[in-house]
Amino acid sequence: MSYPKTLPIIAVTAVAAFGLGWAVKPSSQQTEGAPASGDQSQASHRSSPSSSRSGGVRLGSAQVTPEREFLREYLVDGEISAEGMRDAIKKISQNNDPLMRQKMFAALLENLTAENAKDAFEALRENRRGGPGRGNDEELRLLANAWGRIDGPGAMAALKEMAEQSGNEDRGGRGGRGGRGPGGGPGGLSGEMMSVLTGWATVDGAGASAYLNGIEDDREKRYASFGVLQGMLVNGVDEALSFVQSLPEAEGDDRSKGMLMGMITSEMLEQGLDQAKGWVDSVQDPALRSGALARVAMEIMREDRQAAADWIAKYGNEEAAAPAVNRLADSWAREDPQAVLTWADNLSGQAKVEAYGQAMGSWAQADPEAAGAYLANLASSPERDAAVEGYATRVSREDPVAAMEWAKTISDAEVRKGAEIDVARDWYRNDQAAAQEWINAASLSEQEVQSITAPRGGGFRGFDRARGPGQ
Repeated sequence: MSYPKTLPIIAVTAVAAFGLGWAVKPSSQQTEGAPASGDQSQASHRSSPSSSRSGGVRLGSAQVTPEREFLREYLVDGEISAEGMRDAIKKISQNNDPLMRQKMFAALLENLTAENAKDAFEALRENRRGGPGRGNDEELRLLANAWGRIDGPGAMAALKEMAEQSGNEDRGGRGGRGGRGPGGGPGGLSGEMMSVLTGWATVDGAGASAYLNGIEDDREKRYASFGVLQGMLVNGVDEALSFVQSLPEAEGDDRSKGMLMGMITSEMLEQGLDQAKGWVDSVQDPALRSGALARVAMEIMREDRQAAADWIAKYGNEEAAAPAVNRLADSWAREDPQAVLTWADNLSGQAKVEAYGQAMGSWAQADPEAAGAYLANLASSPERDAAVEGYATRVSREDPVAAMEWAKTISDAEVRKGAEIDVARDWYRNDQAAAQEWINAASLSEQEVQSITAPRGGGFRGFDRARGPGQ
């Protein structure tokens, strides 16, 4: 695909004037909208009787604003050279009027090209207030977004090269702290690279998606997918939804897709809650529907928990409803776990399992005796297994021996093994000798033993229903 040489990007920069903060108060010698004091030509315009109250200068029937007057210094045959862009960025950095600075910056972005973008980016990094590597992150990301719209492949290649150079300097002891330059994010992607992908996907979703597919590192690819999706959402949800559906299945992909669907659903919620509810019904892919249900449920919960419970119950026989149930039950069970259990009886499948596990974990923390008495009367079922797991992994901190006895009553072998390992972990910290006896007698893999005996914060940690991932 061919890219336009320049691209109007007022929409990108419109919010910047108020989003970047008031780093320095305007000088008492400057009027609103005035340029830096060092610009003699603009100073003469300000003193002229023809100056407008907005800071612009009328030449005949046309008004030349200060930022346009600034731009004239660097435009040659309608374009700004790479060297001119560097000089212009340096001059902007010396202006301490934040509103005028952003007007000047927006004017430069409108004249960004594939030829001068790299110099603009480097000059902005070098001339940040407080010195290189400090402040103005939002300006850098706006510029990166604009660069991605003009030349996505070139922008990504250039930022990767800068990141490699920065890494070499850091390893040689000549650079500053790692992560200051491009490339400091997960998988080597920085915030600026993410902004490039977002801008690229805004004008060429297919090209940005193809670039994403070429990333070999799974972690980097997942991280980059958020930038691509954000750009597609500028144009609506249809392309964004197709993009998420096209992502290949991989380990941990359901969670990643759920988060991406949360972003799409948030966009739908901007159009109204009722419209978002109706849209959820149109999403047929269970993995994607799951993320949408959870996000809409959270929005309803903000205002009315009971309304959220009633709405989620409509989907109570769907596996896709499990994450939404989990979030509601986690919040509700902290106040009234028995009410959650009563509500859960209107659900089925994994949704019911999630509700029982969350409710019992919270009840065990508040009143372990009452929770234990309730468990004693439950018949064997998947939801009982989840409830026992939630109970055992919560009380194991205070009474690991009793918790292990409860864990042994879980019917499902896989769930039982997971609960026993979680309980053994707390047991090992409280009474290492006793826990070691259990470990020696149990049929555990080397990885499972490591997960029990590793110091807190180290080793493999699975998902603990009562506490959340890896806590």
